[in-house]
Amino acid sequence: MDSKKLELVWDRQEIEQLMFRHARSLDRMDGELMKSCYWEDGVEEHQDPIFPDLFQWNDKAWPFVPIAMEGFSNIKVTMHRISNVLIEVDGDKATAETYVWAYHVHEEDGVDKEGILGGRHSFKLEKRNDEWRIMHRTTIFDWNQNQDATAVWSDKFADKYRGKRDKSDDSYNYLSGK
Repeated sequence: MDSKKLELVWDRQEIEQLMFRHARSLDRMDGELMKSCYWEDGVEEHQDPIFPDLFQWNDKAWPFVPIAMEGFSNIKVTMHRISNVLIEVDGDKATAETYVWAYHVHEEDGVDKEGILGGRHSFKLEKRNDEWRIMHRTTIFDWNQNQDATAVWSDKFADKYRGKRDKSDDSYNYLSGK
C-alpha cells in the first residue's frame, strides 16, 4: 500500500474517533473533552426538537460547551450512538456525515419521559499540526419520539445506575478521555 493511501486510512480513522469522542463528551458531560473536539474558531449549529429553549445555538463552539453541559445536567440519562460514517478527505480538510441516534431520559411533571431522536450530523473538519478537529457541525433531525419511560429494573439488580454522567463513570478507569 502506498503512503498516500495509508495516510488517507489513518486520517479517516482519526476523524471517526473524534466523532466518537464528541458523543462520549455529551454522555459523560465532559466539557473538557467536548471542547477538545473543536478548533477554537469552530462553529456549532444546534437546535433540539425536544428542548428548543435549552439548545439553540449557531455560533462559536467553545462558548457553547458550558451551555450544553448545563442543559445536559437536567437530563437523567443520555446515550448517543454514531453510525453510517461517511468521510471525504481532501488534504487537510474533510467533510463527513454520520447518523445519530440519541436516547434521553428527562422528567416532566414528576414523570420520567424518554426522548429518542434520530438524525444526521454534518461536519467540516480541519487538520492542523497533524490533529483533526471540528470546524463546523450541524445536526439534522429526521424523527423523534417522546413517551413515558418504559425501563423496568429488577429490585435484585444492584447496579441500576452504575453508569455515571461525569468522570466518576467506570469507563474512565479504562479510557483516558481522549
